[in-house]
Amino acid sequence: MSYQFFNSLSNRLFFVVLVTSLILGLMISSIQIFLDVRSAQVNIEKQAHNLLAMMKEPATQSAYNLDRPMAEQVVEGLFQNEAVFYAAIKTETEPSLAVGKKPLSDFKYRELSNLLFGQSLYFSLPLEGTIKTRLSDRSEYFTATAHYGVLEINLDPSYATLALAERSFRIIFSGLLQSTTFGVVLYLIFHGMITRPMAKVTTSLESIDPLQPSRIQLEAPRGHESDEIGTWIKNINGLFLTIENHNNQRRVAEAHVERLSNYDMLTELPNRMLLNKRIEQSILEADHQNAIFAVLWCALDDFNSVNLLHSYNAGDRLLLSLSERLQNEMQSIQTISRIGGDIFALVLPNISTHLEAAKTAQRVLELIRRPFQIEDMQLAITASIGISVYPHDGATSDELLKHAENVMQLAKAQGGNRYQFFVESVDQKIKDTKRLEKSLTAALNEEQFSLLFQPQINLSTMKISGAEALVRWHHPEKGLVPPSEFIPLAENNQTIIAIGKWIIDESCRALSLWHNAGFPHLTVSINVSAIQLHQSNLIRVLKDAIKKYQLDPSTLILEITETAVMSNLDAAIRMLKHIKQIGIQIAIDDFGTGYASLNHLKRLPFDKVKVDKSFIDDMLEGPENATIVGAIIKLGHNLNMQVIAEGTETLDQIEFLQKAHCDFAQGYYYSRPVNSNEVITLLRKDSDSAPNSNLFPLNPPEH
Repeated sequence: MSYQFFNSLSNRLFFVVLVTSLILGLMISSIQIFLDVRSAQVNIEKQAHNLLAMMKEPATQSAYNLDRPMAEQVVEGLFQNEAVFYAAIKTETEPSLAVGKKPLSDFKYRELSNLLFGQSLYFSLPLEGTIKTRLSDRSEYFTATAHYGVLEINLDPSYATLALAERSFRIIFSGLLQSTTFGVVLYLIFHGMITRPMAKVTTSLESIDPLQPSRIQLEAPRGHESDEIGTWIKNINGLFLTIENHNNQRRVAEAHVERLSNYDMLTELPNRMLLNKRIEQSILEADHQNAIFAVLWCALDDFNSVNLLHSYNAGDRLLLSLSERLQNEMQSIQTISRIGGDIFALVLPNISTHLEAAKTAQRVLELIRRPFQIEDMQLAITASIGISVYPHDGATSDELLKHAENVMQLAKAQGGNRYQFFVESVDQKIKDTKRLEKSLTAALNEEQFSLLFQPQINLSTMKISGAEALVRWHHPEKGLVPPSEFIPLAENNQTIIAIGKWIIDESCRALSLWHNAGFPHLTVSINVSAIQLHQSNLIRVLKDAIKKYQLDPSTLILEITETAVMSNLDAAIRMLKHIKQIGIQIAIDDFGTGYASLNHLKRLPFDKVKVDKSFIDDMLEGPENATIVGAIIKLGHNLNMQVIAEGTETLDQIEFLQKAHCDFAQGYYYSRPVNSNEVITLLRKDSDSAPNSNLFPLNPPEH
């Protein structure tokens, strides 16, 4: 109870003020009583001296005359004073000339009196007189003082104590009453000026919203606007404003942190963490509704070339444009997420069949294929998509994403710009592909690669004019791995850069060998992938190889596919122009299989056009096919380019190409790919034969 009492500042203030006032009152009263005691002592002494002085004459006469009756009268007269309880006149001859006593009265303040003044107060007065004596030889008198005796009295101080006690009680009572009154008045003043205004402020504080403390401003109590309480209220309002600002900043920071943890910083799409949550929610909904849904893992094909040939800012702008396009045109998709880099994931809820997922994937591929306008550049890019379906392809978010990613890699390895569903057999193939991709890193160091060369024939002279370099991989376990299988893997993990550098060096070495053998007119064609074309050091690699083997740059021909060029047309044009400045020839490979328009072909600095084998195979099966090949040859000539037909395997094909004025041909009709030494053997046979003779019989394809 007392603890609760002192919890109130007002109660504590009242208690402190009252106790302090009472203590001060008691101290003042005590001082006053002390002064009264001193005054009472002085009065008693004065009274005693007056009494003795009044009885001095008769007492002196009685002592001088040794008059006992008179002395007794004096003593009796002293007892008229009630404070006297002992009186005596003593002389030297009569020690008890007159003595009087009476008992001390029964007094309730006796102990107090004894404490203040003692049990009795003793006073005495010498009884003396003057004596004149004549000198014997003179007429003068000698005056002397004679001592006759002493008058003694003992006073009882209790009579003075009674009045003193009554007066002290009045003083104490009055002091306490005054102190209490003063304390109450002082408390009321403090209460009115401090505790009451603070109580009002406390009541106002109860209405403050902790989340928005500055929304309601505290008002200073009336009359306290400019004093310390007013200043305190202003400081509190300022503190509340600071707290609210801090809370707002903290909420903004927390929201920002939460957004960073759940959304991609560049595109503001959900990131992988939020994607997992969305997939887990979709799993719960699918289980509840007995439905299925699909996860699409989408990765751009050769996105690194955009960063390398332009800038990382251009790459970011492309990703941002793609995310906006997907959000604007694929609004039916529940979740579009950017997992990182050039990888996006999409969640298709409540699909009824796999066909719906396939249609959506095809729609996404079409959206990505549409060129992007990035500042003053037009960038074209494709994508590969892997599709997994719940619950057939995985029971958890991780399984669905992993399987979708794996089949996306398979789609990319097959040339990209396609989608692939997950199936168990495909999963095993993907695992095998992954192992093969890992072994690519060590293949070059362990000299598992080799180069073969397929001769190219001038159809006018029927002589060997050059050869195309073809890389082969002799895997220690799998045996011969075809380029169509490992080149996409090498492009995917960037090992194509080191392999391509090795191919350029080996091709130039072989060409130098042929020139030194007496065939300086011979050229070598080297295939360059899109990854290599977009490497900034490609020019340096070519220059170093030319210088190393002392070659004429015009004897080198770089073969580049339409896809490699069109993936980033503007950057490709810049790179090809630099290559042309060196003196190296450039051929467009597999012409007609990509999506290069005539306008694009006109802008590109090509020297040769290679007609794809698929057109050569079909050109004799119908007039339409033959017309297409003839049109390609004429188009090449009109653009001042020479034309090479690849994949020629029959004499009929050769004769048709000659009639169509095709410039060069290569294929199994003349020779299978051979090593560099075998090329020299073929060249020597070719130089010994007559012009336009059919030197090379058809060789069976390599198995």
